[in-house]
Amino acid sequence: MKKLIYINILILSLGICFAQQASDYFTVNPGLRWQFISTPLDSSSNEIDSLEYHRWDLFISEADFEGKSAKILQTKSGPEETIAFQPYVDSIFYHFSGANGYEYFKLGVIENLIFLLDSLITDSTFSVLSFFQSLEQWYSVYRFAQSIGDEYTIFQIDTTITINANTIPIRLKYLGKRLQDETIATGIGTFDCKKFRRTIGVSYLVILPPPLPPLEFPILSLHDYIWITENFWIVQGLIPPTDVDLQFIGYGAFYIPGLSTKLDKITAIEDEKDLRFPDTYVLMQNYPNPFNPSTKISWQSPVGSWQTLKIYDVLGNEVATLVDEYKPAGSYEVEFNVASHSGKNRNLTSGIYFYQLKVTDPESSLPAGQAGSGQGFVETKKMLLLK
Repeated sequence: MKKLIYINILILSLGICFAQQASDYFTVNPGLRWQFISTPLDSSSNEIDSLEYHRWDLFISEADFEGKSAKILQTKSGPEETIAFQPYVDSIFYHFSGANGYEYFKLGVIENLIFLLDSLITDSTFSVLSFFQSLEQWYSVYRFAQSIGDEYTIFQIDTTITINANTIPIRLKYLGKRLQDETIATGIGTFDCKKFRRTIGVSYLVILPPPLPPLEFPILSLHDYIWITENFWIVQGLIPPTDVDLQFIGYGAFYIPGLSTKLDKITAIEDEKDLRFPDTYVLMQNYPNPFNPSTKISWQSPVGSWQTLKIYDVLGNEVATLVDEYKPAGSYEVEFNVASHSGKNRNLTSGIYFYQLKVTDPESSLPAGQAGSGQGFVETKKMLLLK
């Protein structure tokens, strides 16, 4: 009987451990795209529907990033009418280890506040923006085994800034907290979710004689609530509006608008090809991006024309010519594989590269250098090689 009890306890314990693995909450296969609707909130937390916009997060690949195996997402935001044709402009990085979900810290929602604080500081030796950028690294943000209601410190840093000739000691905190699980309805269904709160806090410090610790007087607490469900990761977010009072340094009070973000749908990367305009030139963002050692570049031309597609480094040196020929109207895709190019292209290093599509003289079958003066099309996009 005792053996049976021990076995049952062991099985139950293993089940609990398995359920708390952070990686269980992320999707397995690259190629999924989360489509969110984001709505700004006024000072009373009312939605401002006229300012609503869409955000797309695309899971493109898994690769090493800053010392960890990362799930890499590309993200972009814009109006519903144009977001399908906009390039992805930023990346999000996640890493999972045991019960912890790591996120690569970036300025994100507090970037506008950072620029504001930078404009107030008169000390030329200190830049708020540079200070925050120095903090950009991996942090254990989502702790699924954390007890509900317990707040944990992700990082804490004390420093000083000078405003109006006054040297002010401040403390910056990045805090996490696991809240009570919640069931929420999304555009793709109803889910049981883990709920977290992230907080960026800035406090004024009163330094006391040792060994007494400094006293903290909060200046700003910016909260960000996140709902996470198994296999689909983040399905909802909320940043409440935040009041900021800088009167103690001679500036007034103001508020930072809030933001409500809700999942609308999840689609596959293949669906992006169906979103292109049938009667216009389109150069798509390469996929995957970042990449190593290969990536695919796709585009479409509404008319037959001579087309060239070339790769350049950041100095403008040509790295490869992928296409240089006449093509009928249609959609096309070509692969750029670093390893398959001979000579100088074999030793490409990690970094930013550019690919450029040039279409000259629509309906012309002559090479670009021999074509006439008909109106063409040129577009350049950026991509990132990570070795």
